[in-house]
Amino acid sequence: MNKTTKIVAILLGVAVVAFVAVSIINSITKANEMAKYSEWDYIEGNSLNGNIADHIIGNKDAKVKIIEYADFQCSACAVTFPYIHSIVEEYGDQVALIFRTYVISYHPNGNAVATAATAAGLQGYFEDYATLAFSRQNEWYDLEGTERDNVLAGYLKTVSNGQADMEKYRSDLKSAAIKDKISFDRSLAIRVKLEGTPLIFINKEKYEVPSTKESTFKADLKAKIDEALKNAS
Repeated sequence: MNKTTKIVAILLGVAVVAFVAVSIINSITKANEMAKYSEWDYIEGNSLNGNIADHIIGNKDAKVKIIEYADFQCSACAVTFPYIHSIVEEYGDQVALIFRTYVISYHPNGNAVATAATAAGLQGYFEDYATLAFSRQNEWYDLEGTERDNVLAGYLKTVSNGQADMEKYRSDLKSAAIKDKISFDRSLAIRVKLEGTPLIFINKEKYEVPSTKESTFKADLKAKIDEALKNAS
């Protein structure tokens, strides 16, 4: 090895060490920043979640908060989401649903729909978009590429009655902010030891889904909410 080769090798080694050191520092910094946010509270927009606040249905100051981690391509999530949604509406300002995305690795369209729903949320349509996307899961489940993207864009046109800014929507789909929001939600899910979706908590208590049968699910969830309201009072 000649002198020049040695110098190049040393410089490369220094560069690698510096890169690793910076990566470690960035990881520690991010972990410290994440620690500032409680997984049990409504989280406003911040530097880690792309300045995109939690998706919330209902009153953020409600006595009972249901926190759900879900994948749009999860069949059980599609079945139970409308049950939870209707119950939250039934309780008015007393109960709220905080919805966080967790994309399961083997769901090829999970990220695309989470991204589309978040982009819709930036224009104030998250609740309606999520409801429609879940109800039509079979419609987009196996679609790919442009065909899938056109269907998802069509949902925003539907829920907004044609009033959404589609140019902004398409731009937001590519934004770092939405990627950060989905990553932030995933970090919170890992923190609460998510093993599958849907993962549901009622005022910090894990809710075990008794059944996906509507009557059974709703009766059980209402009982747990009533108990949580009583305890909150």
